[in-house]
Amino acid sequence: MQLTETVKLYPNKYQTELIKATMSEYISTVNKLVFDAINGRAITKITTADVNAILPSALCNQCIRDAKSIIRKYNKALRNSNTKVRLPVLKKMCCYINNQNFRISDDCIRFPVIINGKSKRISVKKKCQKDRNQFFHPVN
Repeated sequence: MQLTETVKLYPNKYQTELIKATMSEYISTVNKLVFDAINGRAITKITTADVNAILPSALCNQCIRDAKSIIRKYNKALRNSNTKVRLPVLKKMCCYINNQNFRISDDCIRFPVIINGKSKRISVKKKCQKDRNQFFHPVN
């Protein structure tokens, strides 16, 4: 069974800037990978070593997965359409933190961002519904 929960984050100003920089780099990286793939670069065998981005490796992996998904949808749209299909370009700032790269404690979530060129975890205050907090901690 898989559960999804929305959690409200309360970053301070410094953390907000780090998160915004990470989101901007994330979107830029996905768009660049998609553009490269459309222009002939094989995307199927790309690894994090091939990605030139200032992101933690888990986020580079997510960028690759997102770019592959966009290319698959674009190619499917091309096959199924008689009209010109526009290449999707991501614009809305986002970044996917998944179970590979975050840790949860009682009052915060820790996840990696780039600080001075190195991947470091920041602890951001969180809030979720009280009855949902039990999902974030294993039952013994």
